[in-house]
Amino acid sequence: MPAKAAPRIPLPVAEATYHHLESLAADVHRTYFFKYPPLPVRWGQQISRKKRRSIRLGSYNHLTAEVRIHPILNTPQVPAFFIQSIIYHEYLHHVLGARHNRRFHQYERAFRYHRESQEWIRRNLFLLLGRKRSEMPSRRLAPAAPVAQPVQFALF
Repeated sequence: MPAKAAPRIPLPVAEATYHHLESLAADVHRTYFFKYPPLPVRWGQQISRKKRRSIRLGSYNHLTAEVRIHPILNTPQVPAFFIQSIIYHEYLHHVLGARHNRRFHQYERAFRYHRESQEWIRRNLFLLLGRKRSEMPSRRLAPAAPVAQPVQFALF
């Protein structure tokens, strides 16, 4: 009689991803935070909403020392340097604490693509919020009436 085949164990399905988060995080760690142990950096859970008023692009959990990045950023339209800027920001929370004080902002400006990241989010926040550019409040002209729903983003 032929031997019975061992039951097949299903292999984990590779997560569909555009950006290789581990490589981006390793580069940030190696360049700026080599004196500290590396932090695990993972994509957060996908929450489906068509329109948002705000979005949390990244978070740092001080209890688990883990960084989460919003999965909406895992697309070809988002440049890798922008994701690295969020990883850098969350690493700063690990090193400096939760407050966004003058010292924190000083260190934040040390990221090599800080200006480019700020400009990218200024130009593309409407995409992340699921809106059209025309729905975003203009910063150039003062609105005639107060905006009912302010648009915000947070890195923490």
